Amino acid sequence: MNLMTQSNRNRLVGIDIGSTVVKAILVDCKGRVTRGAERSVPVYRPHPGWVERDASDTWAAARQVLREAVGPDGNDVCAIGIAGCGNGAVFVDEDLAPLRAGILSGDSRASEFVLPTEAARGQQPYPGQLGPLHDWFTASEPDLVRSLRFSLCWKDFIRAKLTGVVCSDFTDAGAAGLLDYLSKRMRRKEPAFALPQESFSFAGGILVHVAEETGLPTGTPVFTGCIDCEAAALGSGVWSPGGVSVVAGTWSITQAYVADKPKEGVSHFLINPAARPDRWLVVEGSPGAMANFDWALRALSECELEPTEALANAEQTELSDLYFIPNVAQETGAFVGLGLQHGQGDLLRAVCEGIVFAHRIHLESLSRTTGPTRSVSLSGSATCSEFWCQLFADGLGCEVRAFAGAQLGALGAAICAGIGLGIWDSVPAAQNAMVPVPVVYIPREDSTARFARFQKISKLLTSL
Repeated sequence: MNLMTQSNRNRLVGIDIGSTVVKAILVDCKGRVTRGAERSVPVYRPHPGWVERDASDTWAAARQVLREAVGPDGNDVCAIGIAGCGNGAVFVDEDLAPLRAGILSGDSRASEFVLPTEAARGQQPYPGQLGPLHDWFTASEPDLVRSLRFSLCWKDFIRAKLTGVVCSDFTDAGAAGLLDYLSKRMRRKEPAFALPQESFSFAGGILVHVAEETGLPTGTPVFTGCIDCEAAALGSGVWSPGGVSVVAGTWSITQAYVADKPKEGVSHFLINPAARPDRWLVVEGSPGAMANFDWALRALSECELEPTEALANAEQTELSDLYFIPNVAQETGAFVGLGLQHGQGDLLRAVCEGIVFAHRIHLESLSRTTGPTRSVSLSGSATCSEFWCQLFADGLGCEVRAFAGAQLGALGAAICAGIGLGIWDSVPAAQNAMVPVPVVYIPREDSTARFARFQKISKLLTSL
């Protein structure tokens, strides 16, 4: 396909296949968003440790948000980029039809298939990765395995449905533990795993039936894209070595780019090839960020609280000696210091602060490679609350640049598409054009002593 035939079009589409919500935006090449859309996809926990959602429902949600975001402007779309939640697994047959419910990255059923830590060269393997889940599937569901053609990450499944072309990229393959992050060579070469390519590569064109369902022109180029945590970094203007991106989403993610190959012997949750070939993304993370807040909305009221109501209640409550350990998703969450004097506002404020402090733990671990942090870019659900953004600045002890209401993962996906199409020749050029102006929050107080007590309590509880 001659991609230059798209030069008379001036809009980009970014789609972000999140763990709970699928989002899409239509944006011009100056960063002005015309329309956006999102759809939640139900998550199920049919057995202890299992976290699933229907892959066909996720594909339907992707088509819906594309149609809504594109609206009547389909003929103006020049390219599409895609980002998505890392790991988990979608098992499909030759026709790209899912063989069973898809699995999300917080799943722990494949624990016995996790490789030893040293085999991943500095990363921390865990059961929600694509590799262990593929091994669990082949061992546990032999009747379905006979029809297996591909074991895919979520964004790669959706991209394949859009284009009919199966591929992956180095950011997802790296997060899945399928390749050596220093050399980018595949460590596992089974036919079920899609081969990775660069994030700015052309992956295929929109299929005829997809065009009819979404309003996109047939053949519109789709670019490979990247894992959602890196898309959020791209969309928030982070790119230089040492720049730190904090993503308060389904997962608690704190990440930074490095220009030199990461040091041998230094272990992080994830060390990943970045979208740019001469960068690596060093990540600390855990699967319990906003899941804790969502749990609190359901559990701390007879009727589920609205987020704005809950945050207003927390903001109006004075800080107390109550602490919250944000591990509800891993079934080890806890309130510490709870007394009869504490009300709903105290509990909600403790939940918000606990999520912030979990990110600070990640930030301190990250500093072993990146050094001290003076500023972070914040994305995710927390940015919709000025109170919570300020809490992040106070709790992290550094300047916080927040992008309220911006779909930064989808924007990062659109940036990948624009670079791939040749609209910009570099990531900084694309970010200069596309990234919105942030609101800056400065720490108001020194939270070091309070954080030290949180760390002590957290370590005590996790050791029991």
